[in-house]
Amino acid sequence: MQSFLDPKLLFDMGISFGKYAIGIILLLLAQTLIIWLYGRQKRQSQSRGNFVYGIKNIFKALITLVTIVFIFSLFGVDFKSLLTSLSIVAAAFVILFKEYITDFISGIYFGFSQDFEIGDYIQLNENKGKVIGLTLFKTKLLNDDDVIISLSNSKIYVSDLINYTKRDIRILSVDFQLALEKIKSLEILEQELVQSLYEYIQFLDKDSFNLKIVQINKDSMDIKFQYQLKEFNQDKMKEIRRKTVRCIFNYISKV
Repeated sequence: MQSFLDPKLLFDMGISFGKYAIGIILLLLAQTLIIWLYGRQKRQSQSRGNFVYGIKNIFKALITLVTIVFIFSLFGVDFKSLLTSLSIVAAAFVILFKEYITDFISGIYFGFSQDFEIGDYIQLNENKGKVIGLTLFKTKLLNDDDVIISLSNSKIYVSDLINYTKRDIRILSVDFQLALEKIKSLEILEQELVQSLYEYIQFLDKDSFNLKIVQINKDSMDIKFQYQLKEFNQDKMKEIRRKTVRCIFNYISKV
C-alpha cells in the first residue's frame, strides 16, 4: 500500500490539484468575460434579463462537475471508465434524482427564456409576487405580505404563469359591497375616492377613474372602483389600493 506521504503520490496529487485550480480559474474567467461582454452590449438597457443568471447557473454546474472529477482523481479513479462501467447505476441515479434533474434543466431554461425576469411581478397558480431570485433548482418570489416563497423550477415550468409586468397590466379595481341604506350619493362617493388619491395623481391617469355598479341586490349593491396607472409599479399599486380601501371604510363609517 502506497504511503500517503510518498513523494510520488504527493507530486501526483499536486499535479491534480494544479489542473483543478487552473480549470476552475479558466471557468471563472470565461464566466466573467461572457457576463462583461453581455453587460457591455446591454448597457443602454435598464433590464439585463435572465442571461446573467443563466450563465452563472451553467458555470456552477460545470464547476461542480470539475470538482467531482478532481475528487475521483485523488483516489486514482478514472472518471470516464467509472461512467462506462456504471451505466446501470447511472440510469438508476437519474431515476432517483429525476426531480432535481428536472429542476436543474428548467432552471437553465428560465435563465435564457423571456417568460419572466428578476423584478417581474408574476402569478403561478395560487402564488403571486415579485421575482427576487433564480437559482439552479429554485425561483424565489416576494409576495404582497413580504414573505419569500421558494418554488421548484419544474413546478413553475408546468404551472400557468401570468406575468403582470410584461403584460403591462396597469388597471386597478377595488370591488366592494355597500348596504343600500348606506348609499346616499354615488357621485359623492366617487368624488371622495378620487380626492383621497390626489397625493398619487402623478402616477395615475386622471381620466381613468370610474365608479360603476356591478349588481344591485335586495339589500345591497356591488360596486367596482377602477383607475389606471401611467406605468406599472407594484409598490405604488399596493399603496394606492390600501388608500382606496381605507377611504371606502371611512365613507361607510360616516353614513
